[in-house]
Amino acid sequence: MRLLSLTLFILALISCTQPVPTSRLLSENSDVALKEVVSKSLQAHAADTFRVNLQENSFVTGMANQLTVDVVVNVYGPDKKSNLGSFDEPARGPETFQFITKEAGMHYIVVTPFEDNKGDYTFQLNTAELLATDPAKRVDQIVSTTIGEHSPGASIEVMKDGKVVYSKGFGYANLEYDIKNTPQTIFHIASVSKQFTGFAIAMLADQGKVSMEDDVRKYIPELHDFGTLITLSQLVHHTSGLRDQWNLLAMAGWRLDDVITREQIMRIVSKQRKLNFKPGEEYVYCNTGFTLLAEVVSRVSGKSFAEWTKENIFTPLQMSNTLFYDDHQKIVPNRAYSYFRADTIYKKSVLSYANVGATSLFTTVEDLNKWAMNFETMKVGNKHIMDMMEQRYILNKGDTIDYAYGQSIGTHKGLKAVSHGGGDAGYRTMLLRFPDQHLVV
Repeated sequence: MRLLSLTLFILALISCTQPVPTSRLLSENSDVALKEVVSKSLQAHAADTFRVNLQENSFVTGMANQLTVDVVVNVYGPDKKSNLGSFDEPARGPETFQFITKEAGMHYIVVTPFEDNKGDYTFQLNTAELLATDPAKRVDQIVSTTIGEHSPGASIEVMKDGKVVYSKGFGYANLEYDIKNTPQTIFHIASVSKQFTGFAIAMLADQGKVSMEDDVRKYIPELHDFGTLITLSQLVHHTSGLRDQWNLLAMAGWRLDDVITREQIMRIVSKQRKLNFKPGEEYVYCNTGFTLLAEVVSRVSGKSFAEWTKENIFTPLQMSNTLFYDDHQKIVPNRAYSYFRADTIYKKSVLSYANVGATSLFTTVEDLNKWAMNFETMKVGNKHIMDMMEQRYILNKGDTIDYAYGQSIGTHKGLKAVSHGGGDAGYRTMLLRFPDQHLVV
């Protein structure tokens, strides 16, 4: 199933300048005019080529609407060799494309059937305009290629030096009631939740209430004794060897759109009798570890994980639209729903999780920026906790992994980048920090 995401897009903006005017740059001797809908039929192993005469630094978008055929779109420059983009995602519905011209001249958009498909499609160019130099306008251009006039959408916010420099909603949070996304829209952010769970266990360790080298069975004795130590540190770094909870549930016959509770996950994890590998030997992403960490926080504190994080993280940071969603029937005003595309229509992508730790944080882009700022202000936590949040694990063989406490520590275009993404049902999320540049997306 190919999902259309309700997404928090990630786009790096360093500054905002005044927008430059754009103009339509499509020459009259092109095969198609802007917004013109061309109906075509494709035979197996055939190809249709649309010639488009464009100026240098043009930003072009369009789509092949796959009515009864699955197509692949390739874009070539004037030399007919330079590939400016290859596009092949959904099997039905719009196959959208975008490209930027590097030189003036005739460009070639080639539509071919996927494998030996044949059938009908329509083709159209939606925009041909100057590539924006203003960062805000550039974001608008990129988003326009994936979010239609009446489709699920996104919220984006960018902060530089402690100030919001871009904040905008696109598309719809709810298609049935025509509710649009805004920076105040609440999204399920899936695995980006993990850094909050990592922060919570780091806070308890800093307070001396747990040690990261403790055996998880000290707090959750119903887990099977594998005859080897599994530490809290190995859980937070995905090096425990435990099997992933979603895979276990799937093998037991569950669908991921079933109601899945904390109790059900704990029951199936406690029945596990073998590890995938010896703890500390490998890094293998494992949601189970973060569900167990949330359970440790709950048992040590005597409160539900949702209550503890609200009292100790969200309320002090004034994240008033943020909560761990541990009740699948709970009503949350102003939340965005998730969807997927089925041929040419959207359908609900149901999510009924009642479990927390690995997922299920509900929040907004505005609240996420408050969270990101705390890494600098330390309104909640301290330097020791912040150092733990970037503490990467050293495997038994001596290799250092990139993963820390719910954060990936790496580089992007030569800059230090701290990030994590997430995806459940139709939701897609990314939180990215460039700490040295004081930039958050």
